[in-house]
Amino acid sequence: MKTEEGTIVSVEEDGIVEIKVGRHTDCIACGACSGAENIVIKAMNPIGAKVGQHVKFEVREVNIVIGAFVCFVMPLLVAALGAFAGYWYSNSQGIDYVQNAIIGGIVGFLIGAVGVKLFDRSLTNDVNAKPKVTEICELPTH
Repeated sequence: MKTEEGTIVSVEEDGIVEIKVGRHTDCIACGACSGAENIVIKAMNPIGAKVGQHVKFEVREVNIVIGAFVCFVMPLLVAALGAFAGYWYSNSQGIDYVQNAIIGGIVGFLIGAVGVKLFDRSLTNDVNAKPKVTEICELPTH
């Protein structure tokens, strides 16, 4: 588990909180956020933290790895498989293989993009995949 810190900006009815987290090396390396200084994540709140409190939360690292694979690698693999399928189909029918390989790659990429969206929806409903608030931190006094 990876532990991060942030400030709660809102509490929803279903026990989910939104936490504003400063960017760190993982976020900078990913580059998926469009340069925002802070990102906001949703997390489970089993300890009942309130808006404005500084909290620690845990993120399962396996979710980060799986998410990165599904978002970045899987669509490319499916596109490659689509291109190969288009090439194979063209050779078996004796027609131009370049055009069908390109079409197969595009269709494969679109299928991969739909797969990413379905994966995202499945994680939205999975309580175990969400980060979890573990501790309320005392802000240091100056």
